[in-house]
Order: sequence, then C-alpha cells, then structure tokens
Amino acid sequence: MIRKHFLSLFRSILLGLVIISCGERDKNNALLGNWYGFEQDSTYYELYINDTLIVLNHENIGPIGYDYHVQENILIVSNAAGMERIWQITEIEKELFTIKDSLETITYFKIDIPLDFFESIKDSISYVEFKERFSLRYLDKKADEVP
Repeated sequence: MIRKHFLSLFRSILLGLVIISCGERDKNNALLGNWYGFEQDSTYYELYINDTLIVLNHENIGPIGYDYHVQENILIVSNAAGMERIWQITEIEKELFTIKDSLETITYFKIDIPLDFFESIKDSISYVEFKERFSLRYLDKKADEVP
C-alpha cells in the first residue's frame, strides 16, 4: 500500500516537472537556456534554466534543481532544503552572464546543445543520451584545463 502511494506521488511530481518544463517561456528572461561554468577549482558544470527552475548538473553530484526568480538585477535561488542565495547579476549578454555575491563571482557561457535537460527528462532513452553527452562535454572541458 505504501509502495503504491509512493509510486503515485512520484508520478505526480514527475508529471508536474514535465508540465512546468513545457510551459510557454518568458521571452524577456535572458537567463533561459543552457550554460556552462567552472568552480574555483576549475571543475566544469552546466546550468539548465527554464522559467522557474535552474538545474545544476555537476559530474560528481549530478543534476540538482533550484527554484529561482529575478527582481531587476537580483537573482534569488532557493531549494526545498531551505537553502537560499542572493546574487547580483552584473553582466548579461546573449552569450554569457555574470553573477556575484559576497563569496564569489561566476561567469556562465551559453552552450548550444541539441537536446536540453528539460526535453530529455520526458523519455528515459533521451535522458541516458543527454547524460552521455554531458559526460563527453565534461571530459572535453577537463582536457582543456590540463596544461
């Protein structure tokens, strides 16, 4: 009985995520799309951004979703665990954006990928292909960092 309830709840959550990802996009939101960046230790990771969700995809921890909203040049990011971080958007262009807070400044660069995260989660085969392509991009960027 508990397993059946859990499966029903899981399907509802997954359906909600898919519905959110399929919604009409706000054309004025310059953050929409797929981006990559580097941590301070040069670790490569990617961000996938739709209207309400930022998914951070990191080789060591995998995809993690964060709710976000923008007020003027302020980006507020939070998650269900109660974490909240407030960033100032210092630069935003077609191919890059930069955010900063009291701890760090990060620049993200646009990445054009044939299948984005939000599309891939609709189908398990597409998601496996997406993960494989991420791993290839990660290895490529990691190789670029080696002297």
